[in-house]
Amino acid sequence: MAYNNINNLDPLILATEVISISMVSQVFDTALLTSSIIKIAEISHLEKPLSREFYEELVTQHDSGGVLTVANQLLMDDYLTRCLAWFVKLEAMNEIQNNVTSSGVMTNIDDYSVKVTPAEFNMMKIDVERKAGLFLQDMLDFLTDATNINNYPTFRDNTHDTDIINDGSAANKKGGIIFY
Repeated sequence: MAYNNINNLDPLILATEVISISMVSQVFDTALLTSSIIKIAEISHLEKPLSREFYEELVTQHDSGGVLTVANQLLMDDYLTRCLAWFVKLEAMNEIQNNVTSSGVMTNIDDYSVKVTPAEFNMMKIDVERKAGLFLQDMLDFLTDATNINNYPTFRDNTHDTDIINDGSAANKKGGIIFY
């Protein structure tokens, strides 16, 4: 499979959707959830589990005016959007708490808030990652169910993804015995 550059295409979810799905406060600055952070969440957490080919299919269909197949639209509406929202929250948490400026890294805090301890912050990130992982597993269970598998022909379970270097598959085996 050829590797197509789809990183310049629109993300699969909007900042407003992330806020409505995964944030407690609906009064949240959408500027903190940039398309770059959303794309990082997609690549980091969805591309490999969905397989590169299926991920490209979803992104390409979504970018072309949001015209997805019926099966892909069902996946987006019922599983992927919810899962991705939580992964975006996870990826954005450090940026939300801290701001990189020309003066250095600053902690965002206002007059009415108290900064959490590093342990509390890490505990919250672990909980957000757990929730995102639950939604990811729910989506993968849906995709691999016998009644759905034919609706998603480009989906693979990635047990032998040749896009991963040194994953042990035949396409990535190199070398042999080296004598000195």
